[in-house]
Amino acid sequence: MPLTLFRSLRGGVADAVNSAAGSFKSVTNPASSVPTSGQSGVRTPAQNKLGIKMLQYPNDVGSAGQGHYILFKIHEVNDGKIVKGNNASSTSTGGRRNRSLALKNTSKRTKTQIGLYMPPSVKTEYKSEYTNTEISSIAESLRDTTLTAMRTGSFGTFDQMVSKVADAGADAAIELGIKAADKLPMMPAGLLQAGFLAAGKVRSKKMELMFTGVKRRSFGYTFIFIPKSKNESVVIDKIIYEFKKAMLPKYTTGFLGTSGNDRTLSIPTTFDVEYFFNSGKGGSKQNNFLNKIATCYLTDMSVQYGGDRYKAYSPNQTQRPAGGGEGAPPQRTTLTLNFDEIEIITQEDIDLGF
Repeated sequence: MPLTLFRSLRGGVADAVNSAAGSFKSVTNPASSVPTSGQSGVRTPAQNKLGIKMLQYPNDVGSAGQGHYILFKIHEVNDGKIVKGNNASSTSTGGRRNRSLALKNTSKRTKTQIGLYMPPSVKTEYKSEYTNTEISSIAESLRDTTLTAMRTGSFGTFDQMVSKVADAGADAAIELGIKAADKLPMMPAGLLQAGFLAAGKVRSKKMELMFTGVKRRSFGYTFIFIPKSKNESVVIDKIIYEFKKAMLPKYTTGFLGTSGNDRTLSIPTTFDVEYFFNSGKGGSKQNNFLNKIATCYLTDMSVQYGGDRYKAYSPNQTQRPAGGGEGAPPQRTTLTLNFDEIEIITQEDIDLGF
């Protein structure tokens, strides 16, 4: 299990739960803006001057003992305008250009930053999409003429087109004529196939594998939370709250500023996901041996409370931004997140580490 990497040297989630229950007492707030000894990039004074909300799990994520962690940046995005051309590259996008209409001419700032421990493995898939396309004999013969026409906007005169069709070859012309005759009204069914049988030959389809595009990458993560203090249970609740709220829309006014609160929804905000490691030189750095991730939407999220049997700690007070309330924190919570990149990845992006 992922948690055993840092939560229990004895191994097993059951030991981790027992250890957490035994130490369920107040500790320094993990969401505090004050860095702890050995702490790295999760919390820094410079970031707090920007008013960024900081959350992390476990409390020592990013320290020398843990070494690796994932940083989730929840954005506050200003509306963009539909513009022509590509935006210039930016350090905030990893040096890549924004080509999606969702990101063109927008400005974003990080409003919430969540640091979570590194799972045992992370995975990314690159997939190009292809389709089988039939190319007729005449189309193959007219390829150069067609390309010229597409560039110049002219197919030439009718006589020139007829000449090109004739040059395509007798076999292709015969096939074209039989296919046309086969579709005429009152024509016996299967005329083309009968002609093939009589000749003892068939004319096979010319199929080409055509590239059609690039599939967007998706990233999935699963985290297991076992709080070892009352304060940590509150932080876990805040983390789940922030993810849930960021992935969903809200009702807003109509497109023209009129009332539309019963049917007009805002577009959910975006995320940046980054992999970090403790450099051993007084801070953390982005891990360039792992792929970078372009700006994403959080498309799927699931929360499971409890494990083989539901267990909870003594009652505590939640501290959600929209208002707190009393409850009993579960001893185990499993969070699954799935992100989809907004833009496709190309060769230019691979050169930048994506």
